[in-house]
Amino acid sequence: MEQIYLFPVSNAILFKKVSLPFHIFEDRFRHMIYDAIDRGIAIGVISFDPYDSYNGKICVAGIPHILSTYPDGKLDIYITGQVKYRLGKPVEGSDYKIFEAMEIQEDFDMDDYHLEFDLDILKNLLKRWSLHFLTDPIQRESFSQSLDDVELLVNFCAVFLVDEMKTKREVMEASSLYQKVKILINAIGPKEIPLGPFMPSLRF
Repeated sequence: MEQIYLFPVSNAILFKKVSLPFHIFEDRFRHMIYDAIDRGIAIGVISFDPYDSYNGKICVAGIPHILSTYPDGKLDIYITGQVKYRLGKPVEGSDYKIFEAMEIQEDFDMDDYHLEFDLDILKNLLKRWSLHFLTDPIQRESFSQSLDDVELLVNFCAVFLVDEMKTKREVMEASSLYQKVKILINAIGPKEIPLGPFMPSLRF
């Protein structure tokens, strides 16, 4: 069991290898950021629970990096996801949340599954997305090259192509590449509807 700090945020999910920016203004969270940096303790980003019930939930955590500080003490930071954890018991004695946590290993082995076709679909969807949202050709080329990393590919799909938070969370929590890809293809991939034994399938 390790210990991580917890950052509950409404409608925010962190994925491994993906960075999220945050503007930090509350005193307790500023303390948490500085403590995390000084002690090398990861911060887990998790959806805010009004009932404060986080035991057993899954989140991705990383060490924060400060982008800028303001005269009033506020911070602009980013956190890049590094490790996925299942939360255990809370640790008392701090003004921010500290939890015991167990690392979750993910299975990205492609040998047992025929995922190349589905991964190509996802890669092409992301490349089409980049044509509309990344206007700088150099940035677009760098983004395209990053998609050779299968883990980044599926996580970028969840971040940029999926709207529903429930589906994003399902991708983040899935324990294998196979599960993640199937969730994404079902949510955003091309659909095929059979029209009958003598008719071609309708694809959209």
